[in-house]
Amino acid sequence: MSTSGPAAAPVSCGFDLDLTLVDTRGRILASAVAAFAELGVEVSEEHVVPYLGVPLTVLAGGLAPAADPTAFVDRYRHHYSLKHLAPCSPMPGARTALLAVRAAGHRVVVVSAKLHRFVREALVGADLDDLVDAIHGELFAADKGPALAREHAWAYLGDHPGDVVAATAAGALAIGVATGAHDGAALRAAGAGVVLEDLHAFPDWYADRNGP
Repeated sequence: MSTSGPAAAPVSCGFDLDLTLVDTRGRILASAVAAFAELGVEVSEEHVVPYLGVPLTVLAGGLAPAADPTAFVDRYRHHYSLKHLAPCSPMPGARTALLAVRAAGHRVVVVSAKLHRFVREALVGADLDDLVDAIHGELFAADKGPALAREHAWAYLGDHPGDVVAATAAGALAIGVATGAHDGAALRAAGAGVVLEDLHAFPDWYADRNGP
């Protein structure tokens, strides 16, 4: 008769998508400008940059409070799906970062505010999908917490202060990476326990830390 207890749940490390693993900046900016234009609102890409990483309804409310946010989201997603827009490429060091997690025997989980299908398409386009074990979409900030907790994520890495909130909500270590619209100081101020300038520094850090 076996006296061993239940097997421990597999440990995972969570990652944000946009400007953390995949460079979607050009596609996001072009899609937002085009969607606003269809609603009769003239904005430039520079106006959109401070909103990188937030839900589309927040972007719409910030730049066009009189516009219908549902209509904006619909038109944005239409433009984002067009094939002629900028392709999604991996952020520098993304593949080696995911390989470092796999080398530690941990799972890779991507949790994003994007639609699930857009997350999958971005990972495929960036040639990272083979290293990802699970995807959760349409979640932002604290709403990411339950998904990360269910995946037993001991850490969550992202470029936005909302990702720090997500990690905290999951009881995970918040790792900020200064590759988006927020610098290291802003990520530290948000409460990140670790801040990296980019993903190139991640594999050595992960190998040294190697889990909770």
